[in-house]
Amino acid sequence: MDELIITKEKIDEFRNYLRLEEKSENTIEKYMRDINVFRKYAGIQVVTKELAIAYKENLLSNEYAVRSVNSMIASINSFFTFVGCENLKIKTIKEQRQIFCSEEKELTKEEYERLLSAAESRGNKRLNLTLQTICGTGIRVSELKFITVEAVKKGEAFV
Repeated sequence: MDELIITKEKIDEFRNYLRLEEKSENTIEKYMRDINVFRKYAGIQVVTKELAIAYKENLLSNEYAVRSVNSMIASINSFFTFVGCENLKIKTIKEQRQIFCSEEKELTKEEYERLLSAAESRGNKRLNLTLQTICGTGIRVSELKFITVEAVKKGEAFV
């Protein structure tokens, strides 16, 4: 396709296509919402790569979270593929994943000790030991199942 003007008919065809692809109703509604917002931004002008990039920059300047912008871009790119305009697809924003949580989310020593005291005062020895294990090792809750009596006796656990 040489020129793309986003019309209601094309959006309706895309909706039907998504249904045939067995996308969930929530996914379809999300795509429709994203495409209609882009259509409103584009107006009746021909969609160009420059326009799509400007839209992405507009989303970022409106302080959308990077994940939200990338989700909207995915919807629009899917639509571009559907209408045969692969050349209009734009790149998502690279997102640096945080390995560690921010210091504000970390427990202070006082908070940690209060948690242990609360577990102990309720007579919940298992919770007390669980908290000590998680906080002492940094493991995830889902990894607790690897801390067994045998692992403690060996002095090591394999996750």
